[in-house]
Amino acid sequence: MIREASRQDAEAIVDLFKVILTDMELPIMAQVSWKELRPAMVHAVRSESFIQGYKNALLKEIDGEIAGFCFSYPGGSADQYEQLSDLISAYNLPPFETFIEDEALKGEWYLDSIVTKDAFRGKGIGKELMQAVYDKAKSEGFTEVGLNVDHDNPRALKLYEAQGFQKVKEVMIAGHHYDHMQKRV
Repeated sequence: MIREASRQDAEAIVDLFKVILTDMELPIMAQVSWKELRPAMVHAVRSESFIQGYKNALLKEIDGEIAGFCFSYPGGSADQYEQLSDLISAYNLPPFETFIEDEALKGEWYLDSIVTKDAFRGKGIGKELMQAVYDKAKSEGFTEVGLNVDHDNPRALKLYEAQGFQKVKEVMIAGHHYDHMQKRV
């Protein structure tokens, strides 16, 4: 079942989100332990004031277990949220870049991140979550869904192209080159 996240899902979301933060090779992941970073991330997900908050998360649940999740929201809305960097500072952690100005384009519904738990990979969960994002975008009045895919992730690129995404520009995130792609929904 795909469902909207709640505050109670924060810890499970953060533990899956760690996969993305690690794959992105964010410097903070090498600077501090996960034990130090995790509480700040859980705080953010439990809040409605951060872009990576539970209100922007959809989950795939199987037999009561969160098998995957994604964050998505309207492009160009980052300025409506508190900066995660401020929260990180409040937890006395080193700063890290959390949002790139042109990461999400105004006028698109932005798929910020998507991940499936290892035990559930290859079972179509990513596709189900993506369909849920398309449905959410349409219900919110959007006709385009955008995302970024790392040049070093050809498997994800192949998935997104198969879903109908097309490259519209390149962006740099955390020192990596990404293609910004869009799909009409």
